[in-house]
Amino acid sequence: MPNYLNKINMKRFPNIDPLNILVVEDNFGDFILLKESIFLSSIPAAQIELADTLESAITYLENNTPDLIFLDLYLPDSTGLSSFQSLKNHMKNSTVIVLSGLSDTVTAVEAIGQGAQDYLAKGEFDIKLLEKTIIYALERRRSVESLKMANERYRLVSKATNDLIWDWDLQDNKIYSDEQAMKDVYGYSSEGAIKHIDDWEQRIHPDDKERVSKIIDDVITSSDNDFFEMEYKFLSEDGAYRLIFDRGYAVRNTKGKPIRLIGAAQDITEKRKLERELQEAQVRQQRAITEATIKGQENEREQLGIELHDNITQILATSKLYLDYAFAGPEIKKEIIMQSKQLIVLATDELRKLSHALLPPSLEEFGLSQALNELTSGILQTGVFNMERSWSDFKENLLQRDQKLTIYRIVQEQLNNIIKHAAAKNVRICIRHMEDGQNIRIIIRDDGKGFDTAQTRNGVGLRNITSRAELFGGTVCIKSSPGNGCELKVLFPVRYSNSNSIINTNTNN
Repeated sequence: MPNYLNKINMKRFPNIDPLNILVVEDNFGDFILLKESIFLSSIPAAQIELADTLESAITYLENNTPDLIFLDLYLPDSTGLSSFQSLKNHMKNSTVIVLSGLSDTVTAVEAIGQGAQDYLAKGEFDIKLLEKTIIYALERRRSVESLKMANERYRLVSKATNDLIWDWDLQDNKIYSDEQAMKDVYGYSSEGAIKHIDDWEQRIHPDDKERVSKIIDDVITSSDNDFFEMEYKFLSEDGAYRLIFDRGYAVRNTKGKPIRLIGAAQDITEKRKLERELQEAQVRQQRAITEATIKGQENEREQLGIELHDNITQILATSKLYLDYAFAGPEIKKEIIMQSKQLIVLATDELRKLSHALLPPSLEEFGLSQALNELTSGILQTGVFNMERSWSDFKENLLQRDQKLTIYRIVQEQLNNIIKHAAAKNVRICIRHMEDGQNIRIIIRDDGKGFDTAQTRNGVGLRNITSRAELFGGTVCIKSSPGNGCELKVLFPVRYSNSNSIINTNTNN
């Protein structure tokens, strides 16, 4: 009869494979009654085995994995919850239904709380209740296994991505997350340290708290904005702040009201640190390149100046002597010889001026102020424009030689720009110490035709000025517009500084 009934039961439950069942029961009569009830139910059974002690049940489980276990908590060698706990340590993926008497249903319920799927009171169940209990118990077991698998996937994703996957229940303001990920990302090892949204909010840096709250509030109150991203500093257990990158998604009910926020958080402190170090290394490298370039230019200018002065000028001077000697010749050549002499004298003067401009000023011997006086006096003699000069009250001895040379070249470069492009009538140059005593400021103004800074910003002259200023931690500000002249401001630290320079185009500086 059992085999015949099993075939019928398999047809009634095509989604349930025949079950291998273990009954752990020391009362043989109860076992027979349970066995017959199973065969009479709609549950397909492949085989039903009996173990009359806990020890024999454990032995059976060493080599077998039954689909379903009926467990009597009171056995000859074990009683109460210890029977289930011992059995649980030796079984793998079995569904457990506790068999209890009327007097020990409380213990049976406690067993369910510790992992059993259901219980039946002996002598108090019929076929339908047995059938329903088995089906529900199997389904609960599958649900638990599915949940464990989902949790395992969740754990592996968190581990693979180094993300903290979190779930914020907006109904009770509780946060659910993996404890290990909480430790790795937020730096909290104590279990349950961040379970409520208040625990999380109070650890956000004060500078970021208002901004973070606004981002979250915007998502919660919005009807169509479900996503958000944000960075904030978070206080970890060791008292240090970590930089967190957080992104999330709002889960809404059928009425569109958000009921949960789920998301992932990353600790990007080290990433940002490496980015800063890389950026600083690039700045140092660029500064070194600029310094090498400028020094190379200065060396080249010096060599060129020496060459012009000691070679070409001497050759032209010798030519002049030859022409002087030629005056003793026939009178018919004197006019041509005189014109040649004038041209040679003019070339000599021009070369002398060029060599003077190319050679670096003797800053150690005469000082920066004297070098600037000579530079500007030569321009004033040409009458190209009027010039107001003010640099007598700054302490140039606080500057290094290369800084002095840089200031000289910046003034020289800007004056050349004014001569070539500005068509100015008046120029004012001011070099002085700032009130803080830590910086020197250069201001060069002209009333020329001006230019559009957005279009002329990359000119060679301005680029040279910017490069020289950046090399010594200086900042450059250029204010100009068509028809309104130009104002150049350069701010230098008194001592050499490795701080990053900023090219500021703010006209309010």
